[in-house]
Amino acid sequence: MSGLSWAGQFDYNPDQIPIQYKNDVTSDVTGEGYFMEYKKVNTNNLSMLEYAHGSGNLDFADILYNEQKSKDPSTIYYFGDRKVKLRNQTVTIEGDWTSGKYGPNSRITYTRQYDNIQSPISFGYGTGWYAAHPIGYNSLLKDKNMAKSYQEGASMHRQIEYAHAVKGDISVDINCTAPTATADGKGTLSMNIDDDITQGSLHIGELLNNATVFKVKPYGHKAALKDPIILVDNDYIGNFQVQQTMKLEMTKCKPTWREDWLPCCHGGFFDIPAWNFDKRYSGQKGIFDCTCRNESISTMKPKWNTSLAQFPTETYRNVP
Repeated sequence: MSGLSWAGQFDYNPDQIPIQYKNDVTSDVTGEGYFMEYKKVNTNNLSMLEYAHGSGNLDFADILYNEQKSKDPSTIYYFGDRKVKLRNQTVTIEGDWTSGKYGPNSRITYTRQYDNIQSPISFGYGTGWYAAHPIGYNSLLKDKNMAKSYQEGASMHRQIEYAHAVKGDISVDINCTAPTATADGKGTLSMNIDDDITQGSLHIGELLNNATVFKVKPYGHKAALKDPIILVDNDYIGNFQVQQTMKLEMTKCKPTWREDWLPCCHGGFFDIPAWNFDKRYSGQKGIFDCTCRNESISTMKPKWNTSLAQFPTETYRNVP
C-alpha cells in the first residue's frame, strides 16, 4: 500500500531523544540447551523488538542494523506563503521566503533465519547443589517481532508461540526520510515472513492508525485506534507453512512552492495560474509580451533596425 503521511513534523517515538549513531550486530548460534534473546532498538521515530526463547536443538542467525542518520530537525527555506502575527491576527503574506522544520532521518533493518526443534534438556551446573541435581528446561519455542513507525502511525507484528519446531526466516525494513525543499520524503515499513511451524501458533498483524478522523497524533492516543485505516489480524494454530509479505509506503510531501513573478524556467509568465491575471500582473506583462521592449526601441535615435541586431550596436554605445 502507498499513500500520504498523516503525521505532523514532530510525531516521534515517545521519550526517545534523537542521538546520532550507527549500530551493526551479526550473530550465528548453533547448539543444544535453552536460550533467550531480547533485542529492542529505537530511533526518534522508529522502533523494533525481537524476542525469542525455547529449549532443544537450536540453529539460528540474524543481522541487525539501525541508524539515527541525523539528530536535529532540518530547516528548509522555500518561496511560498508566510503567515505572521499582526495585532493579534494571523496575516498571510503571499509570495515570500519562508521556512519549515522537518524531522531527523533514521532506519532499521533486520533479518533472521532459524531452524529450531524443541525438546527437554537437563544438565548439571557448577560444583554445588546443581551439580548433583541437574537443571531441567522444557520450554516450547517462541519468536516475536514487532516493528513500529511512529510518524506514520503504523505497526507490523509476527509472533510464534508454543511451537515444537520452527523453521523459516523473517526480514524487517523501516525507513523514515524527511522531505527536502525540492524532494518528497518517504516513510516505509515492510515485513517479509516465511514460517514452517509444527504444533504451535502463529499470529500476524498490521495496523495503520486513523489520525485524520480524530485529529490527534497517530501514536499515544487511543482514539486513533478506534477506526484504523488498515487492520490485519491473522491467527494459525497447528501445523502450518505460511508466507506473507507486507509493505506500507507513505509520502511526506515537500513544501509547496509559490511561482515567482518571473518564472522563466517554469513554463512561462503567461502560464501562471491566477485569479484576475491581467489585474494582478499588469505591472509585469509588458516585460514578457515585449511591449516594453518595443516601446523602448521606438524611442531610439537614430532608429534601431531590430532585424539586424538584438542589442544596440557601436552607434549606441555609451562613451563617458
